[in-house]
Amino acid sequence: MPRNCAHSIAWIIWHIARIEDVTMNLLVAGTPQIFQRDNWRTRLKISRRDTGNAMDAQDAAKLSATIDLDALRAYRVAVGHRTRQIVKRLKPEDLKRKVEPARLQRVIAEGAVLEAASGVIDYWGKRTIAGLLLMPPTRHNFLH
Repeated sequence: MPRNCAHSIAWIIWHIARIEDVTMNLLVAGTPQIFQRDNWRTRLKISRRDTGNAMDAQDAAKLSATIDLDALRAYRVAVGHRTRQIVKRLKPEDLKRKVEPARLQRVIAEGAVLEAASGVIDYWGKRTIAGLLLMPPTRHNFLH
């Protein structure tokens, strides 16, 4: 972990992949997260299933020390591949629709976002599908 930083590179890659997996699958496509579908928690050798929003530096360091880096690369590739599949299936009219409230509730029910980070749910709930395509799978990468 870089000095004076709260997150490692491994944490950032994991977090970006988790957010993309949640938003693209649960919110945009209405399909299961590949994290759960393909048992990535076990493969990554981590105990968390959330996205890491509101995670403190100590927990980020713990995750960074235990995560399987080869599996992390594979998870990131799998998420990116799935996002491209989802985007290719979208129709122009889909881009204008808002996220369905039931899908936001599913994110919470699956523990993908912790209550301490519930602001992210509010943020996503105000977006259209086009807005979700801009943030997180594209601009989120630049923020970290």
